[in-house]
Parts: sequence; structure tokens; C-alpha cells
Amino acid sequence: RAIHENIDWLLTVPLMCVEFYIILRAVGAKPILLWKMIFFSVWMLVAGFLGETVFRESSVLWGVISTLGYVGILYEVWLGSASKLASNSNDPRLQGAIRALGWFLLVGWAIYPSLRA
Repeated sequence: RAIHENIDWLLTVPLMCVEFYIILRAVGAKPILLWKMIFFSVWMLVAGFLGETVFRESSVLWGVISTLGYVGILYEVWLGSASKLASNSNDPRLQGAIRALGWFLLVGWAIYPSLRA
């Protein structure tokens, strides 16, 4: 059951991280931003999967570990290099796109697990 439920996350989470990089590449994003975002997304997905399948008796701990990856992505988008690149761009459309994606990450990903329950 957990594998089936996580297939969408295996696709959408890394793609969202790539989307941030592609949008920001036009204003100087370096590949390190992409790799940081991918690292955090893999951390989040692997820890969440382990908590749901292998270590069910300590799923809360693995949920916390997984959340750290989520927080890493949020940090990059709202306060880290992605945010700084968007702010420095002086392009209101780009800033709006990054802000919209940031809200999608914050709200959409935060409520999604509760919708599956």
C-alpha cells in the first residue's frame, strides 16, 4: 500500500525541485541549487518511505526525520538561495512564480498527507 501511495511523490517532489531550478536558471541559478533541492527531496522521500514500511514501530521518528528534508526545501525557497535569486532579479513575474510555487510547497505538501489518511 505504501509503495502505491508514494509513487506520486516519487515523481512530483523531484519535478517541483527541478522546476524551481529551471525558472531561476535564467537569473543565474547554479546547478548546486538543483542538487540541494534534489538532496532534500530524496531525504524526505526515503525517510518517509522507511517510516511507512520498514520501521513502522518508530514511524513518528521517521516522520520527523522526513520533515527535516521538507523544511530544507522550504528554507531554500523562502529564505535561501532560491529566494535570494528571485528577489535580486527585479522581475515581478519571476518573483510571483517563485512565491506561488513556495505557497504550493508550504500549503499543498503540508496538507497532502492528511488527505491520504
